[in-house]
Amino acid sequence: MPTVVASVVVSAHHRLPMRTPSASRGLMRLIDALFACTLENPPWVSFLEAMEQYIPCHHATLVLRKPRSGDPGVLVTLEGHADAIVALQERVFEASPFLELPEGEVCILSRMMSEAELADRHPGYYEYLHTYGQVTDLIGLDLAEPVTGMIFRLRGARREGEPRFGEREQKILEALAPRLRTAFAIYARFAHQQYQLSVLDDAAEQLAVGCLVLSQDGRVLLKNAVADRWLAQQDGFRLWNGVVRCLDPQSERLLRTTLAAAAASEGPGDAARSFRIRRGGERHWSVLVRPYGVRAALGEKTASAVLLLVRDADQKPEVSAGVLVELFGLTRAEAVLAARLTNGESLTEAAQSLDISRYTARAQLSAVFAKTDTHRQPQLVSHILNTVNSVWA
Repeated sequence: MPTVVASVVVSAHHRLPMRTPSASRGLMRLIDALFACTLENPPWVSFLEAMEQYIPCHHATLVLRKPRSGDPGVLVTLEGHADAIVALQERVFEASPFLELPEGEVCILSRMMSEAELADRHPGYYEYLHTYGQVTDLIGLDLAEPVTGMIFRLRGARREGEPRFGEREQKILEALAPRLRTAFAIYARFAHQQYQLSVLDDAAEQLAVGCLVLSQDGRVLLKNAVADRWLAQQDGFRLWNGVVRCLDPQSERLLRTTLAAAAASEGPGDAARSFRIRRGGERHWSVLVRPYGVRAALGEKTASAVLLLVRDADQKPEVSAGVLVELFGLTRAEAVLAARLTNGESLTEAAQSLDISRYTARAQLSAVFAKTDTHRQPQLVSHILNTVNSVWA
């Protein structure tokens, strides 16, 4: 199966401009574009366009994580050379002397080695540069974001007949580096937060947990897709003028009492309260309520907020990788392996289906044992099932 290339490509064919803007005005435009593009979809495009104009250069590219075996990385570029991108991310990157640069140091390929040395020592990469863009020089800067661990690799190129990169271009990127660090940190931490939210949403979906944040009077401030779906079904509870109401009178009184008590609590650390909401027949929803604390995004009129979690009292939740990431703090790879073991595969079968070596599978299993405080595979499976099936009583 061919490797899926994760990339963003925007067509923008142009030659190097004959004149560049004045230094101060051009650099300010570059900085403005840098911070504005963090809100774009896809991000970084306007910054790369400004970089090509101001430096100037071609093939302005940003790699958001290092390409490696089985993972081509995420690449944003302006040039519409799909074949070149596939070649770079699937195989050529391994032959590149310009892949791993000293962190925070502006590097220029022609200063690292002559064209003859590049052709002699890295013939595959030399051929790639000339085949896919007639490239004769590269400039680059690698920056690491310490909180998330994300590494950003910024690159630009010069073509045949154009001057090599020099001191001017090096000083531009050096002056830009502190702003790049800040912009990358904003993007990386936002992306990491979005990933965490997606894991939580996946876990809630797989556990079949409806999540709602309510004001003290029961008005919905936030809700996930599971809760939205259940509210629309009006099976035991529904929305009435934006307020959650139970259809059963006794359940409604219990909900109001519990919400009032939770809203009057001192903070999120107070004990959670659980009860049941009657549905049709003999079925019930299991409900967990706890203080949520007021957040800036919830509105000026909200004095207190309550987190309400709802699950089907009669349904056993499915064991999935997203659930295990959330419950036990496993990495995605560890969670995928643990989910397969819990769903009945042996370690050998799981390694084969995941296309990893048994040595890698055993290493991941050891990490799972440590994080779940278990020591044997049957004990691990039993612990996972008991935890998933009793998220709350």
